[in-house]
Amino acid sequence: MDLLKDITYVKGVGTNRADLLHKLGIYNLYDLITYFPREYEDRSIPKKISEVTDGEEILIEAVCVAKMSERRIRKNLTICNLIVRDETSTCYITWYNQTYLKTKFVVGAKYRFFGKVSVKYGKVELNSPVFDIYGQTKNTGKIIPIYPLTYNLSRNYYQKNNRKWAKRGSWETRRNASRLHFRKT
Repeated sequence: MDLLKDITYVKGVGTNRADLLHKLGIYNLYDLITYFPREYEDRSIPKKISEVTDGEEILIEAVCVAKMSERRIRKNLTICNLIVRDETSTCYITWYNQTYLKTKFVVGAKYRFFGKVSVKYGKVELNSPVFDIYGQTKNTGKIIPIYPLTYNLSRNYYQKNNRKWAKRGSWETRRNASRLHFRKT
């Protein structure tokens, strides 16, 4: 495949998405392959709930101890709460306007949650964390690349498609591209 062809020749990239990628300086497959993460987020090391400190991003492994509760605050705001527990303490998890999550959790099942923790008066809370069933690694249990994205392109979109796009170029091309990137900095 010609790595210098316009980005619109890549499957899944139409003219609207191409315009967004152009704002990031991505015009062809070569640019896409050499668009490296600005940092990495380690979602692989779990902490006990009793060991967390306020403001840190953490991964906890905990068991769901109650059914998710749902409160409708006003017309466009629904708050969903879940209580989870590990061997050491309890954590209160909140999501906003995500009522579909009510069917995702089973009392007594173990899950992994990653997010920014808030500790107030000894009460541990997570707001809108990502989660996986224990043993799965879609959102947790691994190191996640963080890309400097803007212009209505989500991190999830780029992460989901990055492997697919990279397969279109040869291994040798990707290796050379990464050498060029490190030479620039």
